[in-house]
Amino acid sequence: MTRNKTAVLFLAAALAVSSGCGRTNPLTAKRIKSVEKGLMRAVYLKGLAAEKLSLDERMSFYRVPGVSIAVIDKNELEWAKAYGEKDNQTHQLLTPETLFQGGAFSQMIAGAVVTALAGRGTISLDEDAASGLKSWTFPREFDRRSHALDLRSLLAHGSGLSDQVLLGYGHDEPRPALAEMLAGTKPATNAPLWYTPAGSRLSRTRYAESGYVVLEAFLTDRTGRPFADLAGELVLTPAGMEHSTFEIPLSNGSRELAATGHLRDGRPLAGLWKYYPAAAAKGLWTTPSEFAAFLLDLLRSAGGEGGRILPAASARAMLAPFLENRGPGFMVEGAGDDVQFKLSGKTEGFACQMVLYPVRGQGAVIMTNSDNGFTLIDEILAALSSVYQWPHYRPEEKTVLRLDPETYRGCTGRYEVGPNYFLDVTWEDYYLVIQPTGQAATRFYAEGQTLFYSTDPYIRIQFLRDRGPVEGLVLWQQDFELRAKRIGPK
Repeated sequence: MTRNKTAVLFLAAALAVSSGCGRTNPLTAKRIKSVEKGLMRAVYLKGLAAEKLSLDERMSFYRVPGVSIAVIDKNELEWAKAYGEKDNQTHQLLTPETLFQGGAFSQMIAGAVVTALAGRGTISLDEDAASGLKSWTFPREFDRRSHALDLRSLLAHGSGLSDQVLLGYGHDEPRPALAEMLAGTKPATNAPLWYTPAGSRLSRTRYAESGYVVLEAFLTDRTGRPFADLAGELVLTPAGMEHSTFEIPLSNGSRELAATGHLRDGRPLAGLWKYYPAAAAKGLWTTPSEFAAFLLDLLRSAGGEGGRILPAASARAMLAPFLENRGPGFMVEGAGDDVQFKLSGKTEGFACQMVLYPVRGQGAVIMTNSDNGFTLIDEILAALSSVYQWPHYRPEEKTVLRLDPETYRGCTGRYEVGPNYFLDVTWEDYYLVIQPTGQAATRFYAEGQTLFYSTDPYIRIQFLRDRGPVEGLVLWQQDFELRAKRIGPK
């Protein structure tokens, strides 16, 4: 990162200390500095110490223009800061009030809406959504026996409906109604959401945004009100989430606060962001501080300390797993003092993550305006884990295997990703070197006969063969997958 960009980044940070925290006390200031200078890669090689890295360096490395962080400790918002830019072309600075798309964060809001309505007797978590739909009906060929359409199952991704990822719509593109999305008819860009290929359901729960489309249609039909209105009245306003919104399109005030989404190569999204008509699935705009306030309100209610969204019993019910280890949107992992709630949100150009330790009263909400955000978030979570002594998110120590030379040699060659884009694989000593077209070369170490990994960034590659020579490879980095065909020697 250049000196000027570094200055911009830390000017943004200096301006961005949440006013809600008042003057930062010395302990908090020390913790903030330790986090900013203590990012760690997801993995490190055995025999070496995990290197600590600065936030500004890693933002530059991953091409993430901006990140906003809110940290919870002792059941309070301890600090909130924003770093970098809303848009890497206009260079407007982020603040803690900058709005990000929350993706699946919307689902936890939907869970609170449903729980609130159930507490009023308007709906029941156990009732069948299909029976309550008026605006759309499932077709005759829909296999009702292999799906669970009660509200609890819809919220916990246990419906068995299509696992399609719902795409966004440009500002000038026609946006579909919920019924058009469910049916898969224009202007919806998705296939029918009710259809699930035979044999595709391997477990009781499977992430399915389509279930939230059914849920939203049911809530609208039952109450006669759009989901955005219900969420505003029942959740956003009581929680004091002043800037958070489900607006489509954004009002002028919200547009001024909104960050621009950025692609993996660093370019801003055309139109700055996409719109997501399935509000309950992924339509929320929010800030880390406001989403943290929502979480803290639920914890206060569950602890009998007078939260404003839900009564105590309802909050406790919402924060318990509905199916397997899933609640409404979020996943529950761990046990005892180490139990955690976790939820990741992704839309085009944005990535965010929430971690909450309800027993410890600790957690964080991190939001970025980049498709590369998850890799940066992992490293921020490692820093937070070290500073706040969390039981998870520590870097993983990886053993380096030394394979037979013929195994390395068999992986070398040129792999075609697409027109004019190749991965050139060579071998040196006990590792492979992979050089993408126009990018820096990266070392990959063996963790199996065909499985390799890099440490910076953490990427895994599987070489594909069927009894004969290697035919191709598949690469994984967080939520990103890339496949390439071997076309010969370099």
